[in-house]
Amino acid sequence: MKISDRITITAALTLFFVIFITAFSFTQLFLINNRNNQLNDLAEQNKKFIEYAKSNFSDENKAIKYLQESDYLQKMESISGVNVLIADKAINVLINPLNTGSKGSENPVLSSNQIKSFFTDNDFAVISSNNNFDKLIYSQISGGPYFVSIREFQISSQNLISIFLKKQDEIVLPPFSYAIDMLLIFLIAGLISIITGLLLGRSISGPIMRLSKSVGRISNGDYTENITVRGSDEISILASNINNMKNKIQRSQDSLKEFTYMLSHEIKNIITSVNGYAVGISEGVYSTEDEINEALNIIKSKTKDLENITESLLMLSRVENRLIELEKKEIKIEIIVDDLIKLYEPELTRNGLTIKKTYDIKTGIKLMSDKYLVQTVISNLVNNAMKYSSPDSEITVEVFSDKRNVAFSVSNSGFRITGDDKDKIFNMFYRSKKYEFKNIKGFGLGLAISKRIANILGATLDFESAGHINTFIFRIPIA
Repeated sequence: MKISDRITITAALTLFFVIFITAFSFTQLFLINNRNNQLNDLAEQNKKFIEYAKSNFSDENKAIKYLQESDYLQKMESISGVNVLIADKAINVLINPLNTGSKGSENPVLSSNQIKSFFTDNDFAVISSNNNFDKLIYSQISGGPYFVSIREFQISSQNLISIFLKKQDEIVLPPFSYAIDMLLIFLIAGLISIITGLLLGRSISGPIMRLSKSVGRISNGDYTENITVRGSDEISILASNINNMKNKIQRSQDSLKEFTYMLSHEIKNIITSVNGYAVGISEGVYSTEDEINEALNIIKSKTKDLENITESLLMLSRVENRLIELEKKEIKIEIIVDDLIKLYEPELTRNGLTIKKTYDIKTGIKLMSDKYLVQTVISNLVNNAMKYSSPDSEITVEVFSDKRNVAFSVSNSGFRITGDDKDKIFNMFYRSKKYEFKNIKGFGLGLAISKRIANILGATLDFESAGHINTFIFRIPIA
């Protein structure tokens, strides 16, 4: 099933159920409102009856006699359908037109089926569930359901209770017309749901289909077209990320082509050189011992270059595929730096380079990391500074710490690196075309390897350039 169809069905069903639940809720509210109206009317009639009795009678016996002998209560019943029971506070029934007996009047008074004030008018919010003589209830009396209003009042010194009972009216809804109305509501709801689902499905699936076509062209090697990004929703963010991915793939492909050309050219030169000297030795071109030794030394040097290329490619493959297992232990980064500088001293002397060291690590700081990987990064950075430094210049090495990191910084004076070169300096196989590197060995892998090792260690490797001074800063987290 297509995404657009799933979205359409989901939206349609969701809207349909929302409308169904809404219609059902309104029906329930109608029933509750009908009941509230009956309760309010009953309570209001009870209140007016008490006001009438208190204002017209000062003696309870006269009031009871009048209500028993007159047709006042019969008229009230015939007009409003309300039955009135009068009892004293001990629930002795004084007036009982329904002939319910003492139990019949006692049941509603003591009933627990109290209707909470949430469903009634604010005028009855004073009704308390702890008081049996001031409440609204519903109860079964003489086999039928009744709404009951119970209020206490006083005539002279006598406390009386007025109990108003009204039979619950059944709410009669015209079955046919109600069914027709509900059917129309559901038909309209279904139509709205389907249209909304279709529009929503197309609004989402349309951009996804365009993205799919663009990704298909990218997978076929066509990197020329950028996906149009509109808005700032999730699909637009996805399109922007795909554009970024495409551009990175294109740059990687271009770098790979350039690297393949450089690598094949260099390997061909090495093999040709090795083969030429080997043939010369075997055919007697180099006849003297000095000539043969010189040819063998060149063969050894070229073979070493080939070995270095292979080791760099293997290292890059291990880093890229996360085949390196971290072995964290306490290391002294200043000792690593000292050992490397001693190793590079002959080359530094040959090129007239000097190294200025500054160490500033706070007391008590322990650096826990992988010694081999940290050493690899520092070695690459120092080696890079040596290769690209101006003759007879100074290389500055600093090791310092803060609350979170131990940092290694190396600065050298050499080629000025700005703009695109600055952004691409950590790319694999990258070497700027603005400068000649005939006399500088390398394939643009050292910095790429170092950047990826830094990511594995949870460290950062940054580059800064100011004029002809280039600085790399390697920050390793302490924790």
